Amino acid sequence: MAQQDSVYFRGKAGDANNGQHSVQIGALPPRTKKSKLRVRFDNWMVNEGPRQIFFVLWISAQIAYFVQSYFQLLTAKNLTTFRHVLGQGLPMARAAANVINLNCAFLLFTVCRNLISMVRTTFLNKYVPFDKNITFHITIAWCIVFWTYVHVVAHYFNYLNVERALGAAKTAKNLALISGPGLTGQVISVAFFLMVTSAMEGVRRKYFEMFWFTHHLFIIFFGGLLMHGAFCFIKADMPAPGAPAVDLCRGGPTFWKWWVLSGVAYLLERILREVRGRRKTYISKVVQHPSKVVEIQIKKPSCTTKAGQYIFICCPEIGNFEWHPFTLTSSPHEEFVSIHIRVAGDWTTAFAKRCGCRFGDKDEAGMSPPTSLPFIMIDGPYGSASEDVFDYEAAILVGAGIGVTPFASILKTVWYRINNPSGMVRLKKVYFFWVCRDKDAFEWFQDLLMTLEEENIDGFLEIHTYLTGGLKIDEVKNIIVNDEEGVADAITGLRAPTHYGRPNWDRIFSNIRDSHRGTDVGVLFCGPKVLSGTLHRACNKWTEATENGTRFFYGKENF
Repeated sequence: MAQQDSVYFRGKAGDANNGQHSVQIGALPPRTKKSKLRVRFDNWMVNEGPRQIFFVLWISAQIAYFVQSYFQLLTAKNLTTFRHVLGQGLPMARAAANVINLNCAFLLFTVCRNLISMVRTTFLNKYVPFDKNITFHITIAWCIVFWTYVHVVAHYFNYLNVERALGAAKTAKNLALISGPGLTGQVISVAFFLMVTSAMEGVRRKYFEMFWFTHHLFIIFFGGLLMHGAFCFIKADMPAPGAPAVDLCRGGPTFWKWWVLSGVAYLLERILREVRGRRKTYISKVVQHPSKVVEIQIKKPSCTTKAGQYIFICCPEIGNFEWHPFTLTSSPHEEFVSIHIRVAGDWTTAFAKRCGCRFGDKDEAGMSPPTSLPFIMIDGPYGSASEDVFDYEAAILVGAGIGVTPFASILKTVWYRINNPSGMVRLKKVYFFWVCRDKDAFEWFQDLLMTLEEENIDGFLEIHTYLTGGLKIDEVKNIIVNDEEGVADAITGLRAPTHYGRPNWDRIFSNIRDSHRGTDVGVLFCGPKVLSGTLHRACNKWTEATENGTRFFYGKENF
């Protein structure tokens, strides 16, 4: 049997075990020696393999299904007449439609947040990238765009071929715009075009309300698809005289068979969100922080959370149907749920001012203080990559600006577990990096970080703060005068000094790899895409899946 290790953390005076806590981390499975090819494969499987394999399988399944449908229609014995009239357009259009059905069967599953939060806690999370559900949702949407293009172009050629065969009785224009399949197809295409274009990142971030409402055209989109195949446009050959009757419509519409399961699941999801969102909820405290950040403390007795999760919040006074996601900054052991909101857009500005916050804007001149706090609804919590922090032996937590919020919840939970050990935990070391452009932003969680330092768990937690923005001359002079090295940093008030400039991630990962041989390290990040890409590449670069190597598993907040 492998020997179990114990990691000791000093506690407060008067604690049991001579002022120390013993946390059993359990036996770690040994790694076997591998060939170079196997090491390269295992390195790839750490961060890239599951996602890329899943993507290739999904694209391959679509291509295979298209090819199978194409040849099935090309050789079907009961479609001789239509193949003679339409040519290659018949199998092209119908095969593309079948692949659209396949994509639509999974499209709604990717936004069933309750279902995803549940299955990501199972063994399936090792093989299916559930945390990339929104990425998969977008991928499916672009696949539908492609196959819709194939389907529509093929049908336009079909309409022209029908007009050539039947003349003025069936013109291509009438078939495309007035016939049942043509009219529903136009409605579906316009609705889908608006949904896709309004969901582009630049539009979505700048005009979130437009994205939100336009995306609900999915009701028209799916409703049109349910009717689109019900007009029996492609008919089977007429039976010979005296032969048994045949189903000319070849079974009728099939889309509902693909869509019904995900449609019901999504309907139940929306009902659950509405019911849960309307349970008793109220704001208990509002704190205005520097750099236009507002802390909202909420009490909802029915809400049970875990560290690293996120919620959706709705304020009917601001927008009845607008739900915005925010990561939790409270610990599961606190009596309230808290979020930190960076005031940057129309909704966040209106909500912050309704809560009594003032930022010196012109429209605040005649604004009186609120006599009550607004009614809100919250939906969630939902799981995210940060929730898995306690599954690793070591963790690197990286927050950029307001992206630090999920790690506030995690660090509070770490503090609680260290002071109240209740069993075996795998996590032995936490490296916390906070990168900010504005020095005042470090005040958001200053009290929490100072408390963690005072607990004398330096062997467990390392705090690294980085200031990337410029300083004025008087601010530099103030730092020089007030900085007490090793006692209190002039900017953060922590014993850990503030670094100026961007982190050297290669050096950081190299040092951590040397300190944690044969260890799985979770790298969890919340912040802008540019830094996310840098950390992702660093994880791949410094991962060594050898028998005594260090593996860096990358996870990013996605909602």
